[in-house]
Amino acid sequence: MFSDWRQIDTSTIQNEDFKKLIVQNILPGIVRREEIDTTQGDNFYSEKETVFIGFVHPYTENGRRLRFGSSIPGKNITKLVTPYEITNFKFQSRTPALSALYDIKNEFKVGVWGSTSLEIVTGLPYTHDMSDLDLLVKNYAPEELINLLSFCNELESRIGIKIDIEINLKSGYGINLKEYASESDTLLGKGLRDVVLIDRKSIEAYL
Repeated sequence: MFSDWRQIDTSTIQNEDFKKLIVQNILPGIVRREEIDTTQGDNFYSEKETVFIGFVHPYTENGRRLRFGSSIPGKNITKLVTPYEITNFKFQSRTPALSALYDIKNEFKVGVWGSTSLEIVTGLPYTHDMSDLDLLVKNYAPEELINLLSFCNELESRIGIKIDIEINLKSGYGINLKEYASESDTLLGKGLRDVVLIDRKSIEAYL
């Protein structure tokens, strides 16, 4: 998401380049789970509540990527970009993760997040040769999900990177596609506000 990031307190950021990229509105804020213990409410944000966001520096420092967390009122959001919209942006296949995304999106409708999405949105070098590719899917039938998993497993073997796919359920929770394809009776569901165990028998009703 985007807003006027000059309104947030960036005084604790010691890296001046990172701070500059934020206050100049070059970097998007990434919606993250609240840092307070809350397990109630729907899995979406309204204009009246606080939205917790994170920023990630595109360049590493001492082998680590700098991160900064903050929050803004929902009413101050000026632009929202979903992972499914990012997939339709134009980008160069600069690294294996970007190349894999290009192959996958030509066969399946997916969303993308993580370092790959940040590079596509900003044009900055967030990915490297061993970067994972993080994808989201929704409204897929079970057989389509298995076809997608097979396609991505082949890419993983050929390109040598990890491809992680999360299924967005209609309930608002997300489950891992590889876990879905296993024989586990319960699956871990991740929402904006909490993490729950979901019985396998109930999942297909929410695909």
